[in-house]
Amino acid sequence: MQDEWTEKYRPKSLSEIIGNEAAIRVIRRWADSWKHGPPRLKALTLRGEPGTGKTSAALALARDMDWDFIEMNASDHRNAASIKKVAGAGSRAQTFTLDGEFLNAAEGRRKLVIIDEADNLFGREDYGGAKAIVDTIRESAHPIILIVNDFYELTRRSPAIKTLTETALFKRLDDRSVTSVLKSIASKEKVSIDEELLSKIAQNSGGDLRAAVNDLQMLAEGKMALTALDSDSMGKRNQEKELDAALRVMFGADTVRSARDATFDIDKTPDDLIKWIEENIPLEFHHPGDMARAFDSLSRSDIYLGWTRKLQHYGLWSYAKEMMTGGVVLSRKEGTRPSVYQYRFPGYLILMSRAKGPRAARDALAGKLQTHLHTSRKCVSESTLPYLGAIVKNDTELLLRVTMDFELDDGDLAYLLQTSPDSSKVQETLAKAKASSWDSEESAKSRPKRAAAKKGARHF
Repeated sequence: MQDEWTEKYRPKSLSEIIGNEAAIRVIRRWADSWKHGPPRLKALTLRGEPGTGKTSAALALARDMDWDFIEMNASDHRNAASIKKVAGAGSRAQTFTLDGEFLNAAEGRRKLVIIDEADNLFGREDYGGAKAIVDTIRESAHPIILIVNDFYELTRRSPAIKTLTETALFKRLDDRSVTSVLKSIASKEKVSIDEELLSKIAQNSGGDLRAAVNDLQMLAEGKMALTALDSDSMGKRNQEKELDAALRVMFGADTVRSARDATFDIDKTPDDLIKWIEENIPLEFHHPGDMARAFDSLSRSDIYLGWTRKLQHYGLWSYAKEMMTGGVVLSRKEGTRPSVYQYRFPGYLILMSRAKGPRAARDALAGKLQTHLHTSRKCVSESTLPYLGAIVKNDTELLLRVTMDFELDDGDLAYLLQTSPDSSKVQETLAKAKASSWDSEESAKSRPKRAAAKKGARHF
């Protein structure tokens, strides 16, 4: 299997990184501040869209400075305990390199702690994660780099990060820069490639260098020459950058028509688009009156969407789109338009994605109960389960009876008790239900024998 070209040709030094010269200067200046001991800003935030070289720059810096490094992904280590265990301990302790060399921080030997996707902290399972990152920065004896796509979301949850970190902004590369990198890689791989195809790959990536390299490798798999005709197998990359650009034009429009037309070519239904607009109105409208008028227009659009679904009359979509685009942007009457760096992904879609597992568990449990309770699954989900869960938490005998009568498994009990399937209460209940079922079976088997014995005794 071929090595991934994104890793094979990852820059080994900051000098090899294409574009983002301003960000590279900030990184070098921050790294130099560590030469005489921990500086005032012990952390650096690399912000920007995916594929712009943030992680490559962090790893290249470690090599340039001869620093060992620890890399962790905040989306995998989501809560306070795991972040402190990995990043917190690593940022305070002395360390050894992979070759066994001891790194003494007192002598200036540093270890770089890289926290990737530091902005990807949402929901109850992430409780304390952002605070743990702040504590790690404050207590660190080593340099820390935070890599984020949505800097606004991270600083909204933890405003202290703004004052504790230096910031370097990575922007998307232009097509010419992407093309030069692709040409270099193709040459090293001894793949002949048509200039027109190179340009198409670069344009299709939208400035995402990682995506462009992946596309090139996919097209070159098993071939030594590529022509413009090979672009037919490279489907149009559906990226959020297109939606981001459309929203930027829409929010800056000054007429209903131009606002509506800005969203014509994006692959989003009005039901999806309204969620993006709703999420980003607070970024675009800071004056309370403007924001109120914008949300009022959005609510009117939602009414049309409701009628569309109810009547199955999709001609109403045009009215909905005009209200959610033109109606929203013309709500700006008092305040000036702020500078928005990046639009946020709808929080509603994130929550729905995270709730997919719990919804499946709820539906499975409701399906087991609906026959016994002589009602619909929806009624069980909405009206019965919340009360039943609250009752059985404090009634062990009823919990055991429900488990046996409805033949619940560990997943059903976990949802009902709002705990994990491996919890002691779930496992104890299942063990008791199994033992009780076995006793009932044995009792049922012996009952006919006892009845026969009694019947025979009456003849004497």
